[in-house]
Amino acid sequence: MKLTLILDLAPVGVRASLIEEWEDPIRTAKMDPRMRLFDSEEQAIAWGRLLAGRRGLKQIYLTDNRKLPTEPPQ
Repeated sequence: MKLTLILDLAPVGVRASLIEEWEDPIRTAKMDPRMRLFDSEEQAIAWGRLLAGRRGLKQIYLTDNRKLPTEPPQ
């Protein structure tokens, strides 16, 4: 099982989506993401770690979509 926490921009705070995936030699299954709004990144990560701990996992994968793309040097 693999948990991925995706952080996105929200009008206020951070939107967190947690996606569970199960890998099998034949196929991969994904659950619909759980989504919540948080005041801070720390709260969102703590939520992801709590749910990972309930499933016996010690690690979550983090994707941060909040960073703005940087312009290439001219």
